[in-house]
Amino acid sequence: MDELQLFRGDTVLMKGKKRRETVCIVLSDDTCSDEKVRMNRVVRNNLRVRLGDVISIQPCPDVKYGKRIHVLPIDDTVEGITGNLFEVYLKPYFLEAYRPIRKGDIFLVRGGMRAVEFKVVETDPSPYCIVAPDTVIHCEGEPIKREVSRLTSVLNCHGLNWTKWACTMRMVFNEKCAIMFFILKHSDNSKFLFNFKLNGSHVFSQTHGEVERRIVSQLLTLMDGLKQRAHVIVMAATNRPNSIDPALRRFGRFDREVDIGIPDATGRLEILQIHTKNMKLADDVDLEQVANETHGHVGADLAALCSEAALQAIRKKMDLIDLEDETIDAEVMNSLAVTMDDFRWALSQSNPSALRETIVEVPNITWEDIGGLDDVKRELQELVQYPVEHPDKFLKFGMTPSKGVLFYGPPGCGKTLLAKAIANECQANFISIKGPELLTMWFGESEANVREIFDKARQAAPCVLFFDELDSIAKARGGNVGDGGGAADRVINQILTEMDGMSSKKNVFIIGATNRPDIIDPAILRPGRLDQLIYIPLPDEKSRIAILKANLRKSPISKDVDVDYLAKMTNGFSGADLTEICQRACKLAIRESIENEIRRERERQTNPSAMEVEEDDPVPEIRKDHFEEAMRFARRSVSDNDIRKYEMFAQTLQQSRGFGSFRFPSSNQGGSGPSQGSSGGGGGNIFNEDNEDDLYG
Repeated sequence: MDELQLFRGDTVLMKGKKRRETVCIVLSDDTCSDEKVRMNRVVRNNLRVRLGDVISIQPCPDVKYGKRIHVLPIDDTVEGITGNLFEVYLKPYFLEAYRPIRKGDIFLVRGGMRAVEFKVVETDPSPYCIVAPDTVIHCEGEPIKREVSRLTSVLNCHGLNWTKWACTMRMVFNEKCAIMFFILKHSDNSKFLFNFKLNGSHVFSQTHGEVERRIVSQLLTLMDGLKQRAHVIVMAATNRPNSIDPALRRFGRFDREVDIGIPDATGRLEILQIHTKNMKLADDVDLEQVANETHGHVGADLAALCSEAALQAIRKKMDLIDLEDETIDAEVMNSLAVTMDDFRWALSQSNPSALRETIVEVPNITWEDIGGLDDVKRELQELVQYPVEHPDKFLKFGMTPSKGVLFYGPPGCGKTLLAKAIANECQANFISIKGPELLTMWFGESEANVREIFDKARQAAPCVLFFDELDSIAKARGGNVGDGGGAADRVINQILTEMDGMSSKKNVFIIGATNRPDIIDPAILRPGRLDQLIYIPLPDEKSRIAILKANLRKSPISKDVDVDYLAKMTNGFSGADLTEICQRACKLAIRESIENEIRRERERQTNPSAMEVEEDDPVPEIRKDHFEEAMRFARRSVSDNDIRKYEMFAQTLQQSRGFGSFRFPSSNQGGSGPSQGSSGGGGGNIFNEDNEDDLYG
């Protein structure tokens, strides 16, 4: 710009191939080098140039304001659109923009959910001008047909005596086959083209069979025959790298392996911006929030998400669209816009494609659905929600968060609901595994199932991996005699290996639930694995009130129903028992309502004149007599003997792990406190590190 004495906003004349010219406005870009210019795709198409081509630029200060211009749309871009194109597309595009145009240029105008291309047919003055506010824009006439250049997709190789190759390799991959072209030379006077089409199970397999072996051998021979100066690069893609023959993965063949993993939040935001650049978004759309909520989604999943959101926006306008008419009014098209609610609906319908064979979901359970257990909720928030929402705090204090927790307690106390609620609160993916699902009759398959589950959890991070009925797969090792070669022990070993191999960068949280904590292998409960043990007791009176209110919050309840008294009289009931009481009372109310409707229908048939007056609903709400009847069938699912076992286990665990009397020495004693106090009790020897010679004292 300095050499041409150009300033921001000046007009320049650009010349490309085949004497193509156009006029543009100059803008400065500090990120662009001096010998390069940056232009959009529309300008490149008008100049018939590609990225890296050479163009000429010269100042054009004498561009005058246009008196009249004539533009017409390209026919294939306005197919199915009716209405006033000037008001919807051209007027907003040129309004107060002072855009320079040249005769023969094609420009793109975005409006609503469609983009329309227009061609400049005539300008006054000619051949270029600036469209000012007083310029008259004519757009009458038939749409112009696009000039189609027939291009033949051919793989060509050129070069004198084949000493230098200019090769273009196009690799087309899909789920079933790949087409590969290898162009080699055998002598200075001859050429050899080897072209074969492979099914994905040929090369990317264990090469069983004579045909597969010959294909792989030929591929190895061809790759080894490539000379270093041949300027040929062989590229391949697969989603099963471990199924490729090992001979292909050594140095000199496919020696560089690039793992294109699942994008993070920043990558997902860039992908969303690319897929939505041609979409009309409402002002409330927050793509950054969408990127943060699409954990585990790859580019194809995000493209499907945007497409589904656009379809949802169209469904809302279906009453304005005549399906029998092949055209759509331009104003209706312009009114289409994708809102944040459309993206939320699309999010509820989409799952990561890599995890579709696994039940991965974000539950709809919230803290409001769980009554009581305030201390447990706080522990779960610190375990799962803090590392996801406040990673900077852990970085500040230099500590990695805990990755595992075990819920134990009587059945029906809300262990599964707690795991679902915390996954929903932090918008993490939730994978629920029932313990027996991992066990199979085939040797080694159970361990492979464990590896697959953990791999998918890492891909879907942040993810909550919930093992329900953990005692079915994590029993103490050594006592499973006659279980088919120690399959249960191998499963536990695999689980321990996966837990120890969890990367600190992956927010994968493991939650186990059991009502038999006494039979679980102690190794799985050590720090670093399921290190936080949380006892889920039977609810107290305050918690029972909260549980009853949570179950009845969507039900019409009579004012004479005393929930507090009901909670007081259900001492020893679990959360599931209380839920069963509410469900039975609701069922009794439904039964009474249906019986009344049947009775009224019979009376209407026998005496139609007596039923002309509308009657009130005889059962508008759940009354206290429904609860009284439900209490007749209520029962406790947990006995007092079971409760004592859980309380004894929790007490024993607390005694074995707790050092409640530990205190640091006061400042006046310096560092001598622990050594002086070591003789006072057996527990003090744990912290005595001064006497290094007495290893067994």
